[in-house]
Amino acid sequence: MLHSRFPQAALILLAGCSDYAFNPTTSTSQGDDTASPGSDSDIDTTPGECNLDTPQSIAVALSDVCDVPYQAGTFTPVVEWELPGNNAYGPPSVGHLDDDNLDGIIGEGDTPDIVYSTNSWSGLLAVDGKTGQIKWQNNQITDGTSGTAIGDLDGDGIPEIIAANGVSQIVALSNDGMMLWSTNINNSGLGWFLYPSIADLDGDGLAEVIAGRNILDFTGAVVGSGQYGVGACMNQGSSSIEEGSVAVAADLNGDGELEVVVGNAAYRRDGSALWYNGGSDGIPAVADMDLDGEPEIIVIGGNRVWTMEADGTATGWSDSFSNTNYLGPPAIDDLDGDGVPEFVIVGSGEMRAYEWDGSRLWTQTVDDSSGAAGPILFDFEGDGYPEVVYADESTVRVFNGLDGSIKLQSNNHSSATGFETPIVADVDADGQAEIIMLHGSGSFGLTVYGDLDQSWLPGRQVWNQHAYTITNVDDDGGIPLAQQANWEHYNNFRSGDGGLPPSEWDDLQPEIVEICVEECPEVMELSVRVWNRGTGSVAPGVTVVVRAGYGGPIVAAEVVTSAINTGMSSRGVILRVNMADLGGADPIVDLDSTSGPMQFMAECDEDNNDLFASKACD
Repeated sequence: MLHSRFPQAALILLAGCSDYAFNPTTSTSQGDDTASPGSDSDIDTTPGECNLDTPQSIAVALSDVCDVPYQAGTFTPVVEWELPGNNAYGPPSVGHLDDDNLDGIIGEGDTPDIVYSTNSWSGLLAVDGKTGQIKWQNNQITDGTSGTAIGDLDGDGIPEIIAANGVSQIVALSNDGMMLWSTNINNSGLGWFLYPSIADLDGDGLAEVIAGRNILDFTGAVVGSGQYGVGACMNQGSSSIEEGSVAVAADLNGDGELEVVVGNAAYRRDGSALWYNGGSDGIPAVADMDLDGEPEIIVIGGNRVWTMEADGTATGWSDSFSNTNYLGPPAIDDLDGDGVPEFVIVGSGEMRAYEWDGSRLWTQTVDDSSGAAGPILFDFEGDGYPEVVYADESTVRVFNGLDGSIKLQSNNHSSATGFETPIVADVDADGQAEIIMLHGSGSFGLTVYGDLDQSWLPGRQVWNQHAYTITNVDDDGGIPLAQQANWEHYNNFRSGDGGLPPSEWDDLQPEIVEICVEECPEVMELSVRVWNRGTGSVAPGVTVVVRAGYGGPIVAAEVVTSAINTGMSSRGVILRVNMADLGGADPIVDLDSTSGPMQFMAECDEDNNDLFASKACD
């Protein structure tokens, strides 16, 4: 799951063989959940055979503290750290490169790292997200205007780094910065700025690298090359030059395999065209804009923005920006809380937020002579209205997504601007999101902004590529072999916002109804219900597990096979635990956030997902 809006103390409940003396229908806030449910003396330790009844569903109170009011005021970002020199355009990539906590696994629990290619010819840098210290540097990467991507290409649990070394070469590096391979590619017509992407196009567990019209396998071999667009923006002032290639991986036709989407075509893994519409190339973004269950495509090229259906058919709508050579790459999210996504486009002097029908939600003034820099989106305050984060030639700004009002304006920035964007991630693993911004010129190359009041939502610890969506990378940097369509769960693009519209929230928690011990101390049985204290129904498939200690290995699991309606609990599940499997650790009832519907939730309280079950035979 993505974040917790209101971290609370963990719920500690002791259970006996009799039902809890805790009535969930009378609890109106999470603060009441610490009512005493029983004690060890209630547990039946008489040797015998357990035959627990399956508890029926009950009504439960919604969690009223999860309803976050609209945040009309400004927030108070501060600089957490800056890296002198090493100027760059960006965006950077964020992920876990190494095993900082020495638990044998690279991923959550380790400190995220920031990777980017500098335009000061100091090469490719990996920077510690907590301290800002340079961890390693590779001077073989000499193109400081193109981008990077992070992901585990071969599924071995160790991430690789992909970098564009100019628009006609892709290189792969190990997590410690050593060159693994380099491949020359064909992006004829592309002049500047190539941003690679990583995706498992065919679902075989081995990721592909996408670089314009080129598709490479995990070894660097070119396995496909399209004949049409490269996913780049035509220079309005020089119609023969394309710049800023950012191709996108998405399953447009629902066949279970991803296509490579550019402005005028969609390529299969072998480079053949799923479709080509004969139109102009451009930088795409993909989401379900009209809520018909199918993706739509927004494209910018030159000074124009236009929209298409998933089969490349133009909708007939387009708009243009005057006095600009480029538009920035699009970003998509539900800005006004109506449940329908909007998209944000930036030109040389204007930022516009559009509804899908082309009407404007709002317009704001910016200062970027090229117009190439783009926005990203994140709901920092958890009120259901994402903010728009953007940096032009002189200023870093954060706009209120609802009305475009300015919430942050910092002049600590300088750039001639390429097709750059800021990114948002929890780069120091402190449970708070940060804004990571590169500077093309000036005294500093990289700035990390945090919140003075430490009120921002926790973000993910990964933002792995320019064409970022929440479902295209796992929390540990793994690349999903069966990538879930981002529009089916979050319906955004270049957004780290995994939350819900205003006055809607997710909140599940387990209730241990009864514990019985059989042949003490060998077997424990537990009956458990799952409460849905959120505002929406939850699909079948929530998994209840027993772990050996908090965060420990799973020793028993059962799946809730029916939907759980809002304000109700599930019917109970019965879990049987062999006490020897605990290895002396405490039995912990937990809701598994890595499978079923919970993997797509942004719960308002993630600290009420586990319970201590008393070891009756101690």
